Amino acid sequence: MNGVDTEALPYLEEACYYLRKKGLSFQQVSKALEIPETQANLLFEAYKSRVENGTVVESEVDRNLWEDVYNDSVGNEKITFARENGFYHCRRSDLEAMDSPALMNIFETSKKFLDFDMYRRYLDTKPPVGYDPMAMQRQIKRAVELIQEILKQRWEKERDH
Repeated sequence: MNGVDTEALPYLEEACYYLRKKGLSFQQVSKALEIPETQANLLFEAYKSRVENGTVVESEVDRNLWEDVYNDSVGNEKITFARENGFYHCRRSDLEAMDSPALMNIFETSKKFLDFDMYRRYLDTKPPVGYDPMAMQRQIKRAVELIQEILKQRWEKERDH
């Protein structure tokens, strides 16, 4: 195929297939994968025919992987936050859809978690290469920052209207 590494073809076919099944148009798939729209269509059809003839089996794991890759590429990052009864994950779009009282609750609980962390002072340091023992704290810190940003945008929007 035009300028595509042959070793990457199986992955691109799989990506086109699952992103298209997710509901993206061929235009969106081609933009996300940085390939021509006609090529996205051909790759989708190639994978689809392999699914139909049984040489490839649809996989929820693969579907979730490509959905995650797509969400991350469009800025809909996965967020980890603290609540009174544990830790949870959601997407940025999920936070944006929550009402302000729910966001404030997550903000306060996550902030309290960070305030009691004895290694809090290291959160602004560069994470080590490989294993990051403070990965969860960094993710929760990101959630706090993101919730602040969302609430600030809402406040400014309400103020201006």
